[in-house]
Amino acid sequence: MSGKNIIKIIYVVSVFLFVVFSMELFISIESYIHYFSLAEEIRSSFKTSVFLFTVPAVFYLLYLLVFPPSKNRTIKGSKKIMFSFLLFFIFGVFFSFFFSHYVEKDLISQGYFICEKSTFAESNLYVKSLNRCH
Repeated sequence: MSGKNIIKIIYVVSVFLFVVFSMELFISIESYIHYFSLAEEIRSSFKTSVFLFTVPAVFYLLYLLVFPPSKNRTIKGSKKIMFSFLLFFIFGVFFSFFFSHYVEKDLISQGYFICEKSTFAESNLYVKSLNRCH
């Protein structure tokens, strides 16, 4: 493969990952909004909570992949940015772990019901009425 083909593949993969992670970020933010506004249906789980803290680092890595730093610049700034994203991610993991448990207890105490999941990987669906379970 030539260098131009590899660069095209990198661009295509980066755009694909950007779109996928953008959609997941939207879903994560939407679940937070639904929880704080106490919507009729709320999807929440650890993975939807933690995604909000993962995406900035992924977007930065995609940026570095598509627009690599020039050879004249040092990588010190990059290291500092990635270290701060890593700390943000670690904070997010702990926050999301406790927040997902808090959401479950809070919504159940407010009269929400948990719908059955078809797979373990799905987020929990909390509803005000069991008729809304799919």
